[in-house]
Amino acid sequence: MSLDAYRIFWILTYFNFLNGKMRTMQTNSSERIEKLETIGVVLRPNAPELREYYLNFKNFLKLKNIKAILDKKSARMIGEHGIDFYEMCKQSDIIISLGGDGTLISAARKSIDFQKPILGVNMGKLGFLTDFKSNELNECIDALLNGDYRIDLRMVIDVEALLSGYKGQFKVINDLVVRHKKAKMVHIKLYVDGILVNNYFGDGLIVSTPTGATGYNLSAGGPIVFPYAKNFIITPICPHSLTQRPIVLPVNFDITLSVGDDDCMALLDGQDSFTLNSHDEIKIGMSKTNAKMIHHKNRNFFKVISEKLHWGD
Repeated sequence: MSLDAYRIFWILTYFNFLNGKMRTMQTNSSERIEKLETIGVVLRPNAPELREYYLNFKNFLKLKNIKAILDKKSARMIGEHGIDFYEMCKQSDIIISLGGDGTLISAARKSIDFQKPILGVNMGKLGFLTDFKSNELNECIDALLNGDYRIDLRMVIDVEALLSGYKGQFKVINDLVVRHKKAKMVHIKLYVDGILVNNYFGDGLIVSTPTGATGYNLSAGGPIVFPYAKNFIITPICPHSLTQRPIVLPVNFDITLSVGDDDCMALLDGQDSFTLNSHDEIKIGMSKTNAKMIHHKNRNFFKVISEKLHWGD
């Protein structure tokens, strides 16, 4: 074999390996839904117009001998009967969110201790995570009954807040954002395994999961990361110095953020928050718990990115 042929052989071998590796990463769970008798449904807040859509879906499920139950908040919004969210999680085989990515993330965070697979139906505009469209829901249920789906495991961040007289623990699926309450410049120290890596001065700092990389992180100039990777993405928001750039770290590092100002705030997935004052700390690590998301069997991340961001147009 000539030298050129030898090189071509190993290049093709390597790319075949990468292709197989990528396919394995994209389908990263062999978990199946054991039974589908009860589905918990969560509706996008402040959207009473979803009432007719939900009732039609509920009637469709009845024809399939599947029971639909609403959480209390969603039910009150559309004038229907509902039960406590956590009781709904206990009774459900899967959970379906009707809304956008925010509705899906909210439902996933609140239900994570129950480890129920969650399916997002895109009733909004962009929808990176909610890949099922509103007119596909009935077909989607048929696909679930036929086993034509996959369950993806999404990385979750454990957040431990060490505040003055208070210690809190939280879980984050998308991102943790630290910024000032009054839109002032903040000073945040980043420690990795106890070593000071950087002093950030600017509008704030984002610590994102790969799932959240296409959210606030992307808007702030952070990188897109393959969603089944295990990484922390640390992105400064409008830094005072242009040399302060995003960092992608593997999850085996222990990360600590220390704020140098009073009246700061930490936002968890854009939904919950707590106050930070000077010298308060946030410790960040990868959770042992995953968020389970149901997707099309042939969903391809690169096709989704190309479609949503209009790449190649």
